[in-house]
Amino acid sequence: MDQPLRLRNCHEALINQFLHFDPMHLVVRSRGLSFVRETNFGIFGSERGRSCRMIRDTRSGLALCPERVTSVYLFSLGSRRPPVFEFDFVGYGFGISIQPRETPRNLEILERIISAFGDTVVPARELVARGAGSWLDEWGHIEPGGRQGSTTAKVSGDVDEGKIAAQIVTSGFEAKIEIKPAFQDRDGSKRRIAAAGGCDAIVINNDILLAEDRRDDQWGSKELSQAGERPLRPGAINR
Repeated sequence: MDQPLRLRNCHEALINQFLHFDPMHLVVRSRGLSFVRETNFGIFGSERGRSCRMIRDTRSGLALCPERVTSVYLFSLGSRRPPVFEFDFVGYGFGISIQPRETPRNLEILERIISAFGDTVVPARELVARGAGSWLDEWGHIEPGGRQGSTTAKVSGDVDEGKIAAQIVTSGFEAKIEIKPAFQDRDGSKRRIAAAGGCDAIVINNDILLAEDRRDDQWGSKELSQAGERPLRPGAINR
């Protein structure tokens, strides 16, 4: 399957298939802050507390508003690229992708999902132009705050103290990550902070995040400034 397959609009039934996979990579994108983490998934259950009904998986910590999931696409099974589920949200675009490894178990589950949920093959070029497949530091496809609703991005913790966390909350989803930093890369205002092994990582653009709102009482811009300015301890890469 060289072209993406749009999956049928029964998203709750689809995502509850994810518990059968081996650990997968969850990529969460927002403007100025993105992350990837390896995680298992469980059952998504309903919860209250927002205007949109949310469903949350306590194992991965991912919460979704099914009403704001426009489509889910499965990319590249059988092509030269690894398979990936891309979630398209109303007024936001492709903010989440879930990437299974190509293990025999996962490939068997993917074939079952294609059989049960496959709907329509769509052109890859159109979806890629809208941001599907973007990596952690490619924010150009995401509007500031989203076209509808608001986005909250928060970084807390301190790399010197051996822990850093990030949380992204939009009108369509909520997700978070917490890691023990092992190393970091810098490219101007962009910083990539990764755990040992490199699978779990956070990418921050201080210029974008701090330009949104500098009030310390809203989403922790003071904490973000500290995270942006303090280097990792010498020797942290060996932990």
